[in-house]
Amino acid sequence: MEIKCEARYAEAVAYAEKTGDKTLQDCLDRLRQWEINQKCVITLCYDHAPLSFYFEMNDQSGRRVMNGGLLYHGNPDESRAVTFDPAKGWQIHT
Repeated sequence: MEIKCEARYAEAVAYAEKTGDKTLQDCLDRLRQWEINQKCVITLCYDHAPLSFYFEMNDQSGRRVMNGGLLYHGNPDESRAVTFDPAKGWQIHT
């Protein structure tokens, strides 16, 4: 996994550790499993929503095959993402 927003990543990890929220690690583990299963590279990038990320999945030739968000749903929810099952913590949106 390539992380292009080290400060945001460190901020999110620190917040998850401070609050005991395991959803960030669960999502990161899922993305890493996608890399293994799909033989691709996932790049995390800065997203405007607090504690959130944009991500791209690129195949071995560098072609983008999917993108989405690793979004934090907090209180209040500043991610502004639509979800059918509101929950606090991080979720993957594609």
